[in-house]
Amino acid sequence: MARSVTAAALPLTLLLGFLLGLATQRGAPLAARPTPPIAQEPDQTLPEPGLESSEEAIYQSLSRQYEQFYQVNRTFELVSKVVSRAVVHIVALKRDRTEEGRTRRTYEESGSGVIVRSDRRPGQFVLTNNHVISGSELSDIQINLHDGRMLRPSAIFRDEDSDVAVLELPVDNLPSARLGNSDEAVPGTWVLAVGSPFGLTHSVSQGIISARGRQERDLYDNGVQNQDFLQTDAAINPGNSGGPLVNLRGEVIGINTAIASHGGGNEGVGYSIPINLARWAMEQLLASGKVRRGAIGISLQDIFPEDFERLGLDRPRGTLISAVAQDSPAQKGGIRKGDVIIRFNGIPVNNTWHLINMVSTTPIGQEVELVVRRAGQDVPIRVTVADFDELTSSLPQPGTPATSPDGYLVRP
Repeated sequence: MARSVTAAALPLTLLLGFLLGLATQRGAPLAARPTPPIAQEPDQTLPEPGLESSEEAIYQSLSRQYEQFYQVNRTFELVSKVVSRAVVHIVALKRDRTEEGRTRRTYEESGSGVIVRSDRRPGQFVLTNNHVISGSELSDIQINLHDGRMLRPSAIFRDEDSDVAVLELPVDNLPSARLGNSDEAVPGTWVLAVGSPFGLTHSVSQGIISARGRQERDLYDNGVQNQDFLQTDAAINPGNSGGPLVNLRGEVIGINTAIASHGGGNEGVGYSIPINLARWAMEQLLASGKVRRGAIGISLQDIFPEDFERLGLDRPRGTLISAVAQDSPAQKGGIRKGDVIIRFNGIPVNNTWHLINMVSTTPIGQEVELVVRRAGQDVPIRVTVADFDELTSSLPQPGTPATSPDGYLVRP
């Protein structure tokens, strides 16, 4: 009986063992199971050469790549569209006159400008460079609008010292550009230059702010005393003068005025008047017909590398006082010949031009604090800013930076 029981139970035992093994395999941890190979997706960037519809696949890939830059491209497009409507092409008939006032010859020059509004006076105005319309009368100036219309200004306001001119328009229903804050335009900022290079109206070029606080002796010799230019590599060429330099918010941050070039065209170095300086001149011109500049009654001299140690400085900076006017704010405040002004109202003074701009744009009658380096010590001095014309007529002209190479600077 026992054999019979053992023999009969054998199939049942085998069946139970099989089921137990199957259950054990199914319950094994995942780490113990073999890992299936990962399916590799084909590279969709560029198809293999020779495949059918390869061009279509490339264009599809480019379309996907372009979507990543669409917003940047759209920003440039919108800035160009909104600003171009406010940019004008200026043609000025100029008269070369003799000392007796007779016209020797006439010729045309062209430039650019931008339509703006003022805080001081109602209406619309074209902000441009003085050298674009210098020597021209009202009837000599033609303003060509974006829509093809032509206007003539109803009034002209000029300031040679800043190379700013303002043309009053006879209409008040045109697109106006927004003015930004040029103090925020740091090197590396993306910018667009809009204007009429070589007469090609409403052209747009793109670049960055390359540097700040540039000056040029050639422009000083031509009467431009307020120099604090923005430098840009956006293409600026003859005909761009007076046109706007704008940021990617569509705000005007500069008025293009000159290019550094040996060949007369763009070589990657252009200069723009910061809009804060241009607007300061414009508002005064519109308020009183002239620009009143501040002064404290001193003559200045640049500090060169061979001088700074002798003057007790750690590097060439500030500006050296070469003369002090009698009964001037500077003399009354205690400034002496030989002092080096290193700070103005808390701002470090970089060079002569930097101080000239800060003093001249300070409201007349305002008290300011200067710090001068004297015998190795920093001495604070307080002075009251007076009118430039009243104080500087008997003083020598301020010192100027080193002369640039002949034919280097071009007025576009």
